[in-house]
Amino acid sequence: MPKNTLLIVPKKRLDELDEAYALAKTAGYEIVSLITTRYHKPNIIKEGKLKEIKKEVEGKNIETIIFYNEFTPVTYYKLYKIARVELLDKPLLILNIFSRHAGSKEAKLQIELAKIRHEIPIVREFVRRQKLGELPGFLGPGKYAIDEYLALLRRREHQIKLKLEELKKRKKSELLRRKNLGLPHIVITGYTCAGKTTLFNSLVSENKRTGEEYFTTISPKAKGALLHDSFKVIFSDTVGFIRGIPPYIIEAFYATLQEVVFSDLIILVVDASEPIRTINEKLQESLSILDKIGAISIPLFIVLNKIDLIASDELSKALDVVNSIRVEHNNIVDILPMSALRSSDIDTLRRRLWSFFQNTRKSMFTD
Repeated sequence: MPKNTLLIVPKKRLDELDEAYALAKTAGYEIVSLITTRYHKPNIIKEGKLKEIKKEVEGKNIETIIFYNEFTPVTYYKLYKIARVELLDKPLLILNIFSRHAGSKEAKLQIELAKIRHEIPIVREFVRRQKLGELPGFLGPGKYAIDEYLALLRRREHQIKLKLEELKKRKKSELLRRKNLGLPHIVITGYTCAGKTTLFNSLVSENKRTGEEYFTTISPKAKGALLHDSFKVIFSDTVGFIRGIPPYIIEAFYATLQEVVFSDLIILVVDASEPIRTINEKLQESLSILDKIGAISIPLFIVLNKIDLIASDELSKALDVVNSIRVEHNNIVDILPMSALRSSDIDTLRRRLWSFFQNTRKSMFTD
């Protein structure tokens, strides 16, 4: 049963309100109340707003508070002190959704590591408050357990990092073996809910789970398919991007994102049915993440998906946005407006991909 949830959104993030509601719903929370707050460095909620939050929690039987930004340890402590309910910020909300969809051992370890890294600064703040004599108790176990819990988190963080390093080496070997087979590797990536898995299913004749829920893909899926006659490639579907993901989450998922780094071509899927400003922001964020993981120089094929949901003038504006970004990124080799649900559009995409690899081979031969 969904938990009664209070959503706190900084005014600077009100344009992300639909995203916040969608993420909360995906994670199993029902927003019954909304409070907006100003942004105060270093992201502290002031006393007057804290009183408003406390009144709302008591009056509406709130079980969970979602703060749609990233907690500072002080913010977390102050909210916990007045509310004593489950507290989530945006990164932790995303990690909870990841947990619902994680299938592989690697994905589960990555999620656990990101949660620990998120939790350690908060626990350190509780340790500090304990030493100052300000702490009435910590999430149930009491004062005596806080230092032990912090030590446990640090030991577990070290253990997971070692395991992930081993898995990363193994993954790298697998990707290199796949590359040595001579089959081009095409990775489908982009912002979450853009239609990546729908596109993957259409290209490789699969029926992997799709839907409006965020982050249905956590562990990469790979499958071979013919582009033209006997020309076979490997397609991979990867975890979706999202605005404002802290660096430690990206780092925790690096082993998964290696699929992107070792690819021969990246298909960046963009939801063309969204507002122009959103399209631009999500494109910029996706390119920023590709840069952070070292994949920005790989040839990039942009798919403007869901054109069946928009008028021609809206499509023209979306194309203008992509073309303006293309000027700054010479690795963008092609742009295709399409609907991943339409078989004719899939055939067009296959032909354009085939043409890219043919031209690449000719270029290499000429050089």
